[in-house]
Amino acid sequence: MKKIVIGIDISKEKIDATAIDVRDSQLGVVKLDYQVYENRPMGYRRMLVWARHLIKGIGLEDVLFCCETTGGYDRCLCDYIYAKSLDIWRESALQIKRSMGVRKGKDDKADSLMIAEYAMRHIDKAVIYETPDEKVRELKALFLYRHSLVQERTKKKVRASELKATAAKSSSMRFIVRDAMKGVRSLDKSIRDCEKQILAIIDGDESLKRNYGHIESIPGISIVNATAFIAYSDNFRSITTANKAASYWGCASFRERSGTSIDKKAYVKCYSGSLLKATLTQAAECTIKEHGIYREYYLRLKAEGKPYGIIVNNVRNKLIHLVFSLVTNGMDYEKNHQFLRTPQKEGKDMTIN
Repeated sequence: MKKIVIGIDISKEKIDATAIDVRDSQLGVVKLDYQVYENRPMGYRRMLVWARHLIKGIGLEDVLFCCETTGGYDRCLCDYIYAKSLDIWRESALQIKRSMGVRKGKDDKADSLMIAEYAMRHIDKAVIYETPDEKVRELKALFLYRHSLVQERTKKKVRASELKATAAKSSSMRFIVRDAMKGVRSLDKSIRDCEKQILAIIDGDESLKRNYGHIESIPGISIVNATAFIAYSDNFRSITTANKAASYWGCASFRERSGTSIDKKAYVKCYSGSLLKATLTQAAECTIKEHGIYREYYLRLKAEGKPYGIIVNNVRNKLIHLVFSLVTNGMDYEKNHQFLRTPQKEGKDMTIN
């Protein structure tokens, strides 16, 4: 049982740390101290020295550190504390904010105390941070870099096409269009090189290669979504079920009911990664085209009068469940899987009889 909780508010240049004593919860929040350190290894070392001397006779193994998810700013701290074999809890910033009620005013010191109070009250739900696999982290960085390259290429293409259609013919306009298309070709090469780097990392690891092969065997799923599934699920170690993935990808619908006056239809919440949802939407739209695996499903729901958005979201969910089923069972997608499995099932039944 932890005896001290330290809430850490992280920014780009500094970290604000507030320590509270949790040995006797009946006393409420017993604040011990507050300090500010640099957001770099030297500051982390000083914070650990400070934490070691908060209460005599209590070591760092009795301390639970807790911080918000702040993108890349908190990764270095979490990796440092994890490397010291200490416990740090990396919790969603929105989860902490929504659980602490109405607040008036905001500053880093108050935020660090709020994080510490959250960790104290929900210490039984703590999820101790573990450093992700380095190759998975590299895949995520390459995935995001590729996305930025695609966005930049799209901007240049749109700009060039607009000038071709609307600008008067002149040497300046021709230069802008020519240079923009030159940039597009350069970005095309960078995107291809980025994809080669992704595939090189996957080929170098047997587990990544196996799971990637299972995912990419699905029609409509290419390198983008296959990499996203591996990178954001830590190769299916942090997100282990299709339902969790559907919620994280923003495809799971939730219904709201309360008494007799509130009964809303199930709808998709906005608490999700928009990039992941957008890439999976492209895969869903690809697979419902002619000869896609869900083409008949799409036509059937369309004939029933279902809105296009609902059909696409259903296909997104089906793809997620299919991905996790293939990875869990260690198999590739079979186009005629129902036809192939029926004789196998009948054969097993005959053997048993």
